[in-house]
Amino acid sequence: MADATARPRVPERTCIGCRRKGGPVELVRFVRRPDGSLAVGRSEPGRGAWLCAGSESCFDAAQRRRAFPRALRGEVPAHELAWLRERLLSGGASAPHGPVGRKFEGVGGE
Repeated sequence: MADATARPRVPERTCIGCRRKGGPVELVRFVRRPDGSLAVGRSEPGRGAWLCAGSESCFDAAQRRRAFPRALRGEVPAHELAWLRERLLSGGASAPHGPVGRKFEGVGGE
């Protein structure tokens, strides 16, 4: 039987670049929208994947291993990967109200 004082379980996610497992606080989630564009955020709807926050080496490893189309189950245009790289490395990925510099289309009513 489980101990009543046990800590709540934290979901574990895997970085598609380095394959390290960690909690959602350590990783950044991004999704591929139906139109093929990418968005960053834990609450974004769509097929998602995770990368270590701010890690250029993880982004490069994922790109080299072709992990983006595999994880997102569809082709990802080069300009979208460039946008994602800029957001992840500039710290813009952790914005609380969605993707920086992108309109929040149909999500959250804002």
